[in-house]
Amino acid sequence: MVWVSGQQLQDGKYTIENKLGHGGFGITYLAKNKKGNPVVIKTLKDTDVDSNDFDKCLQDFINEAIKLAKCSHHPHIVKVYECIKEGDIWGMVMEYIEGEELGNLGILSESQALLYIQQIGEALTIVHNNGLLHRDVIPFLYEAAQNDS
Repeated sequence: MVWVSGQQLQDGKYTIENKLGHGGFGITYLAKNKKGNPVVIKTLKDTDVDSNDFDKCLQDFINEAIKLAKCSHHPHIVKVYECIKEGDIWGMVMEYIEGEELGNLGILSESQALLYIQQIGEALTIVHNNGLLHRDVIPFLYEAAQNDS
């Protein structure tokens, strides 16, 4: 089952806006909470439900959410708000940060590049120290906007 635009989850707590992307592990969706604030919901790919190791994948997914939530105090790590289950699909509800891929900015000055490298490195250190291995680092440029969830 793939979620579609306008679909409500958790009795209307979240409404799917659109699919942001997918990878080898899961699918990410842009959604809005009841206050109209954007959130990201990451799910396991639904095709994995029938696989022999789905239970292990699900446990890894939930463990990832718990470990990532412990890192949320860092300003360069997205906040995890909660885990949800909608039908047979588990989701991790996270902070949405609007941004731009650094690769789209062209050539950065040395000082800009070093600043981003430092921020990413600090975040990855926190993540790794909490037992997570990030296998899909995608740097974005953003201006932090605090939204109530």
